[in-house]
Amino acid sequence: MRRVPLIASLAVSGWAEAREGWGRDVRVVRRRARAAVAGLISMGAVAAFTALVGAWHIALLGSTEVSASTWQLANTLREAGGLLELGFGLLAGVLFLRWLARAVALAGELDPVRGFSWTPSESVVAFLIPVVNLVQPYRVLRDLHDGLAPAGVPEPAPRPLLDGGGGYRRVEMAHAPRAGAVHHAALGAWWGLYLASRGLGWLASVMPQLTVAEFIRSRYAFIASDVASFAAAWLAVRMVRAIDSRVAERQRRLAYASDEELDRLVVERDLLLRRELAKITGFGEF
Repeated sequence: MRRVPLIASLAVSGWAEAREGWGRDVRVVRRRARAAVAGLISMGAVAAFTALVGAWHIALLGSTEVSASTWQLANTLREAGGLLELGFGLLAGVLFLRWLARAVALAGELDPVRGFSWTPSESVVAFLIPVVNLVQPYRVLRDLHDGLAPAGVPEPAPRPLLDGGGGYRRVEMAHAPRAGAVHHAALGAWWGLYLASRGLGWLASVMPQLTVAEFIRSRYAFIASDVASFAAAWLAVRMVRAIDSRVAERQRRLAYASDEELDRLVVERDLLLRRELAKITGFGEF
């Protein structure tokens, strides 16, 4: 069910309170975005480390003389890499979902006209249900990215910089930072690579390793999984940062919009709801 944005329930006199609430919620979401990015970078770094360890294992197998201490070090690094992958993968997942849930809730508040089509619980559950999580996570992030496009709120009038930097005859104007964007193909590649990394990791874990050739094949599968995980983490960092910049720009536009502009957005939302209700049998025309 569509979330009803907070802005629609406010009286005309409540815009100051609404702006304060937007600012508070945006700060929370941006803190969680930074934590999610840190977790994703850590996950990507561990994936790169384990891929290098796997490549070293393959190189050692091709060497004629390898000391017992070298093999012990390689095996220790492989085991440590596996534990680090598990730990940092879980940490990154928790941080990412905490950010996502709050960002989805905020998206409904920052869209004055249409709200947002996902709830925080729906967005998190989309990652957890088997089969459903093959497609739904991409849809959630796609809708979140597109729903926070700055064009959804009018651009406020330019503000002059009053620090005297422009000189006597010219006034410098403050320019808003450009809101980030990622292509839908990049969003699809992010989730596809993540699923591929999980599938390759499972395949490598069940492959037989009784002979040298079998061990090398399993190492290659693990390396492919790590490479996919690294690429997915890199794309996820880009995606989170792009959405975070859109949150900041949307909040900036709402903060500097006049009360009259916000009132017009509420009227536009009411008209949209009336048109939708008119399509439902029994409500008739408004």
